[in-house]
Amino acid sequence: MRFTRARRLRRRSEFLRVQEGGARVTTRHLLILIAPRPDDTTTRFGVVASRKVGCAVQRNRAKRLLREVFRKNAASFPPGVDVVVIVRPGVDELACAELEAEVQAVLPLVRKRAGGKPAGGPEKPPRRGP
Repeated sequence: MRFTRARRLRRRSEFLRVQEGGARVTTRHLLILIAPRPDDTTTRFGVVASRKVGCAVQRNRAKRLLREVFRKNAASFPPGVDVVVIVRPGVDELACAELEAEVQAVLPLVRKRAGGKPAGGPEKPPRRGP
């Protein structure tokens, strides 16, 4: 399966929608954000690697590896969701197989958290009190 343009998050507004209203799954090297898309059944992916991860070579390698992991495991993700992965420092030391194992280990939790939470809405009800 190819990682086509239709399967990628490309606009800042798309990334922000997932980051503001998505469910979170955390691993040692990754922060995975998931937000449902009611208008489509395609699962789309986006990767964010800040300068905290390392130099441009390290950031690009991390993004390349993650895109490959998601390309191979796209069918394992729930349909109709946007997934944003924020890379944490230390991921540049992992091999592709180790990164894939880390993602596969949290896939059941990703599937569980992907259902039921609308994107863009408040994560918790507002607190009442003085």
